[in-house]
Amino acid sequence: MSGATTRVLAPNPSVFTGPGTNTYLVGGERTLVCIDPGPDDDAHLAAILAIAADREARITTIVLTHSHPDHRPLAARLAARTGAVVRCFDPSGGDDNAQAIRDGDSLHTDEVTLIAVHTPGHARDHLCFHNAQSRVLYTGDHILSGTTTVIHPGEGDMADYMDSLRRVRDLHPLTIYPGHGERVDDAASLIDEYIEHRIEREAQVLEAARHHAESFVAMDLVRTIYAGYPVEVYPLAAWTVEAHLEKLALERFIHRVGDAPETGERRYIARPL
Repeated sequence: MSGATTRVLAPNPSVFTGPGTNTYLVGGERTLVCIDPGPDDDAHLAAILAIAADREARITTIVLTHSHPDHRPLAARLAARTGAVVRCFDPSGGDDNAQAIRDGDSLHTDEVTLIAVHTPGHARDHLCFHNAQSRVLYTGDHILSGTTTVIHPGEGDMADYMDSLRRVRDLHPLTIYPGHGERVDDAASLIDEYIEHRIEREAQVLEAARHHAESFVAMDLVRTIYAGYPVEVYPLAAWTVEAHLEKLALERFIHRVGDAPETGERRYIARPL
């Protein structure tokens, strides 16, 4: 099982997580890195430990792609059970005594070296992990399988996200292990698809904005752009539309005119052509 990756699917399916959070055990015959231990769940903890035992290897390092509650909370208990050190970009985001890891830092098992790649966008502290030898990329919530990534303006940034997508494309990975969904074996095509989708969506946001003579909030555009989607996804879509609007405001295509007094939602108006 040289350099093998084993997925452990957390039992937390939802509109946010899809089928659940993917925890990965990566390494060789003696030591393993655990990527994203996931939610604090007894059954998931037992499953991770059982798979490590089945591989007859010891978890020595726990790494976090980011600190969201479907990725990080189990780290403290898993570390206590295994003696592994927890490492992440922002140690302050949890109570697991994590040590800081920075862009370009290396993580080692007996047979695998992973390089941390800072990929802000979905979250400011987001990291991907790259195995340059096998050209495998562990993407957390930066790139998913079967869906797109939500960018919440309060936690992420669309301009950063686009830059980070281009950065991982330049790594030329062959395989992606995402934070949610199945493994992707044509990484280049998926990354290009993600970039093209975001460019297309931004154009749709700007076009829809220019059809509003008065000020508007993100949800006003969602009803047009996502007209064919179930209304249940509208709140998530509004976050990403607002992230696009914030990027467009920074680029001076859109003007932010304040907050709606009733809801506190950000209001915008399109600048004249």
